[in-house]
Amino acid sequence: MTMYGLRHPLLARTAAGAALIALVAGIPVILLIFFWPIDLPTIDDLATPGEPIVIKTLLLATVWTCWALFALAVAVELVGAVRARRSQVRLPFQRLAAYLIATITVAATAPIAAPRALIPAAAMAATFQEVPDHAASAEPDKVEASKPYVSYVVQQRDTLWTIAEKQLGDPMRYQDIIALNQGRTMNDGRPFTRGEWLQPGCILHLPADAKQSGHARPRTHTVAPGETLWGISKQHLGEGAQYKKIFKLNKGLPQPGGTRLSDPDVLEPGWRLILPKRGNDTQKAKPVHRRTLSQHTAEVTRRSPSSRLAEEPPHRRGPASRLISETGPRQWSHSEMVPPHPSTGSVVDFRAPRPSAEPAPRILGPDVEVTSSEVVVLPQGGMMALSFAAGIAVALAATRLHRRRRLSAPAIDEPISVLAPEPQHPAVRALEHAHRSSDPEAASPDDLELVSSAFEIDPPLTLKAGILNDAPVHLPLSGLHLALTGPGADDCIRAIVLDLLTQADAYRATVIIPAQDAERWFGDNLTTLVAHLPELCLTATLDEAVNHLEEQLVARRGLLQDYEADDIHQLRQAEPGEPLPALLLTASCPDGHSYLETLLGMSARLGLGAVLAGRTTSGTTCELDQNHRVTEATGPLAAELLGTALFHLPPDAASSVLHTLATGNGMPVDHREQPVDLPVSPSSATPRPVQFTLLGEPAIDVCGKPVDLSRRTKALELFFLLALHPRGLDREVICEHLWPDLEETLAGYRFHAALKDLRTALRDASTPDDKKAHFIERSGRTYRIEAEHIDVDLWAFHQALAAARTATNQQEKLTALETAAALCQGQLGQSLRYDWLDQDHRWPLTIASIKALLQLGALHEQAGHNERALEVYDQACALDPDMESAARSAIRLMATLGRTDEARQRARHLKARLNTLGVSPSLETQAVLQQLTAPR
Repeated sequence: MTMYGLRHPLLARTAAGAALIALVAGIPVILLIFFWPIDLPTIDDLATPGEPIVIKTLLLATVWTCWALFALAVAVELVGAVRARRSQVRLPFQRLAAYLIATITVAATAPIAAPRALIPAAAMAATFQEVPDHAASAEPDKVEASKPYVSYVVQQRDTLWTIAEKQLGDPMRYQDIIALNQGRTMNDGRPFTRGEWLQPGCILHLPADAKQSGHARPRTHTVAPGETLWGISKQHLGEGAQYKKIFKLNKGLPQPGGTRLSDPDVLEPGWRLILPKRGNDTQKAKPVHRRTLSQHTAEVTRRSPSSRLAEEPPHRRGPASRLISETGPRQWSHSEMVPPHPSTGSVVDFRAPRPSAEPAPRILGPDVEVTSSEVVVLPQGGMMALSFAAGIAVALAATRLHRRRRLSAPAIDEPISVLAPEPQHPAVRALEHAHRSSDPEAASPDDLELVSSAFEIDPPLTLKAGILNDAPVHLPLSGLHLALTGPGADDCIRAIVLDLLTQADAYRATVIIPAQDAERWFGDNLTTLVAHLPELCLTATLDEAVNHLEEQLVARRGLLQDYEADDIHQLRQAEPGEPLPALLLTASCPDGHSYLETLLGMSARLGLGAVLAGRTTSGTTCELDQNHRVTEATGPLAAELLGTALFHLPPDAASSVLHTLATGNGMPVDHREQPVDLPVSPSSATPRPVQFTLLGEPAIDVCGKPVDLSRRTKALELFFLLALHPRGLDREVICEHLWPDLEETLAGYRFHAALKDLRTALRDASTPDDKKAHFIERSGRTYRIEAEHIDVDLWAFHQALAAARTATNQQEKLTALETAAALCQGQLGQSLRYDWLDQDHRWPLTIASIKALLQLGALHEQAGHNERALEVYDQACALDPDMESAARSAIRLMATLGRTDEARQRARHLKARLNTLGVSPSLETQAVLQQLTAPR
């Protein structure tokens, strides 16, 4: 048994007993001692639900009700445990009560050494009827049927009680599991004994009547030379990032040769790894023409990602292009033009496992509900995979990097203001929000880390198609021949193209579209974006697109012969420097295209595929309804796609996403920015009791004493939001920022609770004269910070910028900018992760801060204060190391001061960061760098 990490049975029993006593007896004792008698609210109090006495009464009533329900659930479960029969009564908190009682009873009542008389005959026979591995692999279905038990792979958080409940239908049958496994040597080399705690990855024997869904004959994988956990996870689970699941299941288990898996980066050939369960593994046998992924890649030895990443991406055309230019398109014989018979074609099922979480359903249409955490439903229509949201987040980060890199140093007389950011389309904003929310506990990387960590050189093997039974459905890209028709076809094609373009960097994928179809799907402005989407290939006509596909097919087939490779995977292995991206042709073919279908029949081994709008006779045709669900399907992939809700994007969302990808590739943004300086009043000579620091690490000081709001996160977020809007915000606007997913009434209660926490924290730290202050004042439905009690450094920064803009001489401007520089202790809310903060406030303020610092440094240089100017330039570089103009100013001044070595080191650092973005230094920077290398 386990109890939330307590592996030892005695500890688990003790913890469960203590928790049960604390919940049943401790809660009423605390309530009676500290909250009795209860002061009931009056009718006047009820008219204002936000009054503390109303909230206190409601909370006490809720706690008493929950305790009563839990106590009743404990009584019901105790009766069921005594009768050895699970109660049919279902109450709130019953699962918690059952878990605690089962933990106590399993650890306390299971026999220490089960007598032979208690071991069922099935267990006795199991000792002598072990089946050799070769027999099990030869006829797995017959062997499994002959076994008197069912094999089960222990998963994370499994207990004997939960296993008995899920697999045997009765949690009290845990004793049958103990008896059947008593004395067996487990995978980790230890014998199973009474009260044994369960190690994930171990294989238990269950009675023969257990459910055989996903755990009978556990899936294993034999490690081949050069394989990595990432590659194995990508091969079997659909995503390389799930390698941690494989590592947890196999960590410490004995392997051939006596070694054990202890480091996820170290694998030995020949090891047998147990693979995690998948939500849709229990599928019926498929027709003969289907191939599994393991069969498709059994002969391919994957290279280690670390060795592949060490190689520089190719910047030249290799043998493929030379073959085409030297020989021209090859003329195919009649025998080569005949497509392979459907019974020998390959169809790979890449359906990903169903996530264990159960979020609230999101409605897409009258017949479509989505509860998968791997899906993002867009606010104005559309549905995409969560991995697509990650690609958009990377594009936005690259956009910010390119924009900041291109900013030039301001002139000395240029007025500096905080400018409004470029407005985002709701779809793009929702996708970035989904990516940020996917792992709330992970540290938020900066833009350069996000872009560099997303770098990948392996071409994508699958195409994210949609969702079926809350499980993502993936299709193979190589040999894909899919035709979509119906009212939702165009939206789905947009989603497929854009999803592939998010993976199109470093020669990974190429999409070919006739120009007329591209303008129909993505708008007339697509032609202006193509220059910044290098892997999007537009052709004049469909015939030209087919010719391009034919050229690639001829070239790749020739390369397969040259390298004696069976398919594109072996070819990439044999020649990793050859640019062989996944290639997808997308076009409108209402009546089909016979020659194209012939080519696609020969593309299964060559990494080529097509998704068409229309119908096909040799591929898979899907009929879509207005909800983008596949209602009819014919062809090899019909069984996989029937009933699937395909990913889709409406035209305006697709256009905005495509624009985001183009700006992420360096396309300049033409956006007229307007100043958004805060309308703050002049600073007062009288010191205010509360000092709120926003620039850098957030800090609150009341009368010199720090106030910690780290445990009152919404109170801090409310304070921060109001500090950014000195004129105040309506309660509805505040709730939209802080609780966007809650309905209005509940969000209002959360707002009053956060406001109370904030006021209480400030009052508790204040002097007696200030304890009656509200700190946050209210005018109608508008709430604002009381300026007479609270001083905010951000307000002072805006006042300094305003003074610099209105200065009548350079000395006044220098003084104002020095005040601003003293306040720039870091980025706005440096450690905070608020979605509304990054794009709307943080980066515009950072840009204005660096401009002010560069202007201040130029003023000091002009006055001959070079050392102070260098300090200011270094401050600007520390604030944003990706702004090229700041680094260039520091390097130039270092060289002027004779600090050449430091200047060269700073130059190498700058070029390394620019290389990560895949860009070259600007002409101004190149001139400065050439002066460093010029002979003296």
